[in-house]
This record gives sequence, C-alpha cells and structure tokens, in this order.
Amino acid sequence: MSLIYSILWYLLLPIGVITHLIFIWRRPEFRSDFWQRYGWVPTMDQQPLVVHAASVGEINAVADMLSQLAKASTMPILVTTTTATGRDRCIKLFADYPTIMHAYMPFDMGVAQRLFLHRVKPRGLLLVETELWPNMLRLWQARGLSLWLINGRLSNRSARGYSRLRSLSKTMLANLQRVLVQDKASARRFTWLGAEAAKVQIMGSVKFDIALPETKISLNTSPWLLADDTCWVCGSTREGEESILLQAWAKMDAINNGLLILVPRHPQRFAEVADLCESSGLPWQRYSDTKADNINQTGRRVLLVDAMGLLIDFYDLADVVFVGGSLAAKGGHNPLEAAALGKPILMGPHTFNFAEVCELLQQAGNLQFTSAGQLTEQIPALMADAEKRHLMGQAGQQLLAEKRGATAAYVQMISQQFGA
Repeated sequence: MSLIYSILWYLLLPIGVITHLIFIWRRPEFRSDFWQRYGWVPTMDQQPLVVHAASVGEINAVADMLSQLAKASTMPILVTTTTATGRDRCIKLFADYPTIMHAYMPFDMGVAQRLFLHRVKPRGLLLVETELWPNMLRLWQARGLSLWLINGRLSNRSARGYSRLRSLSKTMLANLQRVLVQDKASARRFTWLGAEAAKVQIMGSVKFDIALPETKISLNTSPWLLADDTCWVCGSTREGEESILLQAWAKMDAINNGLLILVPRHPQRFAEVADLCESSGLPWQRYSDTKADNINQTGRRVLLVDAMGLLIDFYDLADVVFVGGSLAAKGGHNPLEAAALGKPILMGPHTFNFAEVCELLQQAGNLQFTSAGQLTEQIPALMADAEKRHLMGQAGQQLLAEKRGATAAYVQMISQQFGA
C-alpha cells in the first residue's frame, strides 16, 4: 500500500505542480517560501527538534508548551506548518524566541521529505494532534529518529476514514514511538486502528492549559459598543453560518440595542461575508474601516472583523459567544478560549472535532447546544439573564482549572527525551 501511495504521488506530480502554481498565482499570500513545499528549506546544523503543527489551531494549542521549552533549554525548535496563516501565527507568537524557527513541512513526496531531512538534520519529530502522512513517517523512522504524536485526538469520523485504509494506517502508527492523546475516546480509536497499546498514553489536552494573551481591545476603548448594548460574538465562523446568524439577529426583536460581531475563520472569506452583511439590511461596518460610523447608533448592528489574530480580544467583549464550524458540518472549533474568559458558550450540533471537550463543558454547565431555529430564542433569553450568564461563565473557568497540567507533563517528557 505504501508503494502504491508513493507511485501515485510521482504520477500526479506534474499536475500537482501546475495546480500549485495556479493556486499561488490566485492567492498571493501562499507565494512566500514556495520551494519549501518541495523540501528546499534553509540548511540547519543545530539538529532542531521539529514540531509539526499544521495550522493556526495546532499552533495555538502548543504555543505555551513551546515557549516553556524554549525558556527551559537552548534546544533549537523548528516549527513546521502547512498553511500560510499557521506560518504567520507562528512567526508572531515566537518573534522573541531566537531558538524557535519556522519552515513549511514539504508535501508528502519521498524526494521532498528526503531533501528536508538532508538539509535540516532533525533530532526528532513531534506531530501535533492528527498529522499522519505515510512517506513522512516511513522516511523519518528509517533515519532512526524518534517520532511522537502529541496532544493526539481522533474523532469518530476521522477514525472511520482511516479505517478504509487500515493497512496503511496501521503501518503509519507502527512508525510512531509514542502516541500521546487527549482522552480515552482517542486512545481507544488509535488502538482500534492498530496502534500498539503500550505506546498509547492519555495525557489530557494542552488546550486546557490556556495562557490567554493580553487583549488590546476593551469595553472602555471599543468604539462600536454603546453603554446599554448586549454583545454577541460569533467566532471562527464558516461558510453557510454567517447568513444563519445574520438572519437570526435580524429577528431578535426582544433585543433593542446590541452588537453582533462576526469573526470569520478564514481571511479569504472576508469579502464574501461583507456581501452577506450588506444584504442583511442591518447597519454594519468592517473592523478595518476606522473612518466609518455606520454602527454608532442604537438598535441591532453588525461588526465584521476582517483581520486575523483578534478572536480573543473580541471574545473578551462578549456577553455570549457562539463558536463556529458547528452549525455547518465542519466539526466545530475550539471553545476553550471562550471558556477561559468566563463566557457562556453556544455551539451547533456538529462538534465532532471537540466532542469530549464540548461534552465536558456542557456537563459543567458552560455550553449549550443550539440550532439555526433555536438561536432566536436562546440568545435573547441569555441576554436577559445576567445571573445565568455569570454562572455559565464560572462553570467553564472551574472546569479548566480542574483539567490543567498536560503542558507541564509534556515539557518534562520532551526535555528528557530530546535533551537540552
């Protein structure tokens, strides 16, 4: 199966390169470091520990762990990402850490992975959450390198997908020395796919060890919120969700004055969401339009946050938070940032990416599930009940306090295995 997979890569390579060139021509933000995608990364002699965190979510999850490692030792760390937004987030987070560097992880072609290994000379590889690639794992393991999966999670849907290629999945998992997972459900699924039970260890999730950054926007400095406004922040929204949220907001006659803040997950959708805001009939403006005053009025208004890296700032302003990717069938995004801020949380029915976390938050009383039809009743009810919002927020913060500790355990284990 691994041989067939590799042959398919090379057969499709000419088409893939052409497609890649067309893609970066249309999307300039992906042009930077083009050749790194094919393994041509800067030469390194320090033998860094490579930590592969595919995108922004994975970077945020291990940010505190990496900063603690950098403070505790002089070990060089090369963080690799797949997405441009992940790269930008990495560079921003670790600008003050000279031992933490960034490069793109190459495509999963044998030649690209070999070139990467030749130029980087890594001491080991940590894969964050569920980044399993056959050629990468096979070639890195053949070099005698220690490969760990950290903060591992595997949803039921993903497990079913991997099971369709069970032989390949079992081979990939056999190349890992340690499979360190967030919860019992993930441990059970990895073992079911073929991971050796002795390699699987439940560590808890580093996402519970949230180190919230200092916010740059506050109620006192916000130019969009009036004194008696309620504030509903919808974060990491995906395609199909903004129209539902805008329609629901327009129907909430029980709320006289309030601000709906939309924070789309992907920057390439800002223009699309702006069109939806325009067609909603509600007063609205972009965050980037500093000269506009379209929403400095009473009534229900909308702010579109067309900038990256501000989700925490706007969550901090919220009376109620909706976490996106959950009305659309995307599996939901991380609700723990909002929980850490003491915010009551709503999510749609599709939360398979964070199933156990959402279940814990719901059981604690911090999170309520919702649907497109229920929003018009749930949001006004929560906005009218300050005591309930306070108790929900407290419940989330209490749960996080009880679940902390995975980051410290990882820092100790990684330092012992990979050295200073």
